[in-house]
Amino acid sequence: MRKRLRIPKFPTKRRGKYLAIRVTNPDNSRSWLKLGETREEAIINYGDYVRQLKSKKSNCSSYRVTIKQGIEAYLEAKKKQLGSPVSYIRYRIVMDNFKKFLKDRYPSLQYLDEIQSNHIAEFMRYRLDEKGRHPRTVNFERDTLSSLFKYLIDERDLLLKNPVKKKVKPFAEPDADEFFYSLEEIKLILEKAKTLSESINWHAILATLFYAGLRRNELRFLTWDDIDFSRGRIYIRPKQVSPTLYFRVKNKEIRDVPIAPELMCILQALHHGHDRWVFTNSVGNYLAQDSIRREFRKICESVGVPVKMQHKTRHTWASQSSQLGVPLDVIQKIGGWRNPKTMEKYKHLSESYMEKIFKDKFSLEIKDGK
Repeated sequence: MRKRLRIPKFPTKRRGKYLAIRVTNPDNSRSWLKLGETREEAIINYGDYVRQLKSKKSNCSSYRVTIKQGIEAYLEAKKKQLGSPVSYIRYRIVMDNFKKFLKDRYPSLQYLDEIQSNHIAEFMRYRLDEKGRHPRTVNFERDTLSSLFKYLIDERDLLLKNPVKKKVKPFAEPDADEFFYSLEEIKLILEKAKTLSESINWHAILATLFYAGLRRNELRFLTWDDIDFSRGRIYIRPKQVSPTLYFRVKNKEIRDVPIAPELMCILQALHHGHDRWVFTNSVGNYLAQDSIRREFRKICESVGVPVKMQHKTRHTWASQSSQLGVPLDVIQKIGGWRNPKTMEKYKHLSESYMEKIFKDKFSLEIKDGK
């Protein structure tokens, strides 16, 4: 059995005027190793000691990773992992913002093991207060930085401590906008979509979003092989979109979505058998990332309904399902939400429905005088 490598913890108390750790010598005797008088000096020397310890154990070279090296290694791994170039760009922007912040505020910092929790907390406050970013955006940036350190610790064995995890708390987020489109508004949107260009079937696209609650990329990369008309199912599963693009299902959960009768008729009329993609642009390729958002906005403006994010079609599907009495766990399973807490915002809709049914149906049939 391989002997476990024991790494002494970073010291919290001083031995005299020095921060020191208790170490085991080659002859198994124990002694104190002085790391430095200041905490900053001790952190650097502690990192060097542990790297040397690991290097001896694994017989490999050890070095300090610079901020630039660590971030580039992380982004390269992220690029291979993510299916969407847009998602990769989002992670790169977070890292670029963080590097710029460190360069402006802490130009002396060169190595990732020098970054402490206070640097992360100050970056978050800077993004929230000075840059005016939404708490949800800042929390995403916090989580991204945490995943950077986690990757370099777990996957690359280049760092020892994550200065974000358990030390830098996320900001409280305001309640999400619970807006959803009414049945009358959905009808207006779909009727308008019927009148648009025949080169792109916007009516079928928006009907699928409202009736099936798909995410945008789930709809963009939907193929005819993913639709089983005989069973009445849409299958959401990963696929190779192109030689350079692989679509991954969110939460890594392959799922099937029942096809509503109205949507079944629309999809069957759309099926012509020779295209790979269910929804195509004017040249027969899958839809561009932003085309659905732009067209949805134009349609909402033209019919006079509130202009919201296109993702509200998914929220509308869940809200309308809840109002119709579909149990929340069923909505969660079909919609592909991992966290049951996500369903809490639909709970009041379900309760309103149950109250209405109870009042409509319940009666003890007690007559006056009887």
